[in-house]
Amino acid sequence: MLREIAREARASGAEGESATLPLKIERSVRSGRTRSRRARLSDLPLESLRVPPDMNANVALLEPEAQAAPCAEKLSEINESLRARERLLTASATASRLLLEAPDVRAAIPRVLGLIGEAAHVDRVSVMETRTGPQGEPLLVVASEWTGPGVTPYLTEKCSFSCDERQFSSVFAQLRAGRSVCLSPNETPGGHATAGIEGVGTKTKAIVPIFVASEFIGVVGFDNTRQQRAIDASELAALETAAGVIGAALHRERLVDDVRRARERAAEERVAGLATANAVIRANLERLAGQTDLHSFMGHMLLEATRQFDAVSGAVIALKDSLQQWRIVAHVRDGQLAEPPFAASVPVNGSAFTARFAELREPMYLEIARQETEIWPGVLAFHRSEGAVGTVVYPLVFGARSVGFLVLTFQRNAEDVQKSELLVALAQQATLAVQLTRLAYSAKEAAVLMERTRIGQEIHDGLAQSFTGILLQLGAVEEFPSCKKRGSELAVTLSRIRELARDGLTEARRSVMALRLDQTRRPGLEIALRQLADRSTVPGGVTCTFEGGGTATGLRPEHEHELLRIAQEAVSNAVRHARPHTVRITMTDE
Repeated sequence: MLREIAREARASGAEGESATLPLKIERSVRSGRTRSRRARLSDLPLESLRVPPDMNANVALLEPEAQAAPCAEKLSEINESLRARERLLTASATASRLLLEAPDVRAAIPRVLGLIGEAAHVDRVSVMETRTGPQGEPLLVVASEWTGPGVTPYLTEKCSFSCDERQFSSVFAQLRAGRSVCLSPNETPGGHATAGIEGVGTKTKAIVPIFVASEFIGVVGFDNTRQQRAIDASELAALETAAGVIGAALHRERLVDDVRRARERAAEERVAGLATANAVIRANLERLAGQTDLHSFMGHMLLEATRQFDAVSGAVIALKDSLQQWRIVAHVRDGQLAEPPFAASVPVNGSAFTARFAELREPMYLEIARQETEIWPGVLAFHRSEGAVGTVVYPLVFGARSVGFLVLTFQRNAEDVQKSELLVALAQQATLAVQLTRLAYSAKEAAVLMERTRIGQEIHDGLAQSFTGILLQLGAVEEFPSCKKRGSELAVTLSRIRELARDGLTEARRSVMALRLDQTRRPGLEIALRQLADRSTVPGGVTCTFEGGGTATGLRPEHEHELLRIAQEAVSNAVRHARPHTVRITMTDE
């Protein structure tokens, strides 16, 4: 029947009547979304329809009751609110994209405020950020704004705008709690119509708080200056979304600023550290060039290291090849050079220090409290008694070998010290000093050996040859008839001279062997001792033997040379003073 009534109404020219039907808002059960459409007659309740008296009872024209007009007005308002929300959300999405792409967020914010202000149909949009005043008062300062045509801005070329939070405590209590606030002139606290947070000429205002990492950093204000307009909950939610976009951009900008400032501080610290390192290196190099005593230089370098890093003590440990020891060559305690209060050296072979640090190539930080085994005799007990917390051990590496260590001890956690460029520079200088000391010792040893060779050659060419000539001449004289007579005093004297000349020649040869750098003895101490035994044997007088073949000493050549000299001196003393028949040289590995 409703279809027939509608058909009759259209036939009667009632289009104007049907056009007054209200909008109907429908919500989808599946998606939860809403949509609007023009209401149909079938949507109206029967009691809202009346039949005109001039129509047949079977065919009646249905029309809305008068009370349906307010419903249409409300639906129109809802539609307008939805359209406003749609505009704001679209503008917020565009603003978010612009802020993400902008190289300078601060410079892009006014344009973003314009997009949001035009979409929200407001006259002024401003971003106010929290600041602290000269007297410590909490302020809100306008940082960016956009104004419509003919609207008075907060900011001018001559002055900036700020307000004291304490004058609007009730408003800021809500803002800091995360709640947006809507104001009109008659609601403004204190009646500050032109100088307060509501702004100049504002009729209605929405204030949305901005938070960064749960910290209140400011607000975004949306002002209407031409007319007083109410802002419903839907539009306010869209404004909060737009303000959130601005807050996220400010958060990103703050993070970028923090990173930039951190990098600038790191660069400044690096420059200052390099300047300090250069000054220290320059002073140490000048000292190294002016001092011939390398041990004194290492002491000064260690003093500088302990002073720069505020270390309670420090030490330079060097490898002594000649003694096969790790030895402390410089020690600083409480800013003074001093003898170490613990063992001054440890053997290279078999020591805990060698086992732990000999292969170390990178700096190591040791926490004193966690050390359970002794690393150097007496060190842990001393450091614990001094209240030390940690120790940095920096290996002094030359080539592929550790020639020493720079050790600094602290009464604080100093794990970061091992990464210091200044420590690297000081360690390199210490390495240079240790290696120069080793080279100086090697050069001295080489000079001594060369001098011994020269003296040995002179003895061989002078004394030994002279004694040989004397013996030859004595042999010729002994062949004279006068010397062959029995009981001849001349024969007795010549015999005595022969013995003295023979002893002198033997001593000359032994001296030459002891002094001369004989490369033929380098294959090992065993060969040299065998040669000593062979040369010390006097047929019919002294028999000298050697025992102990197959033993490898593992000693450096200069150490074997010292042992050979000791053996030569012992054999010489035995032959000269004891007049033995047999001398036995034995070499064993005990």
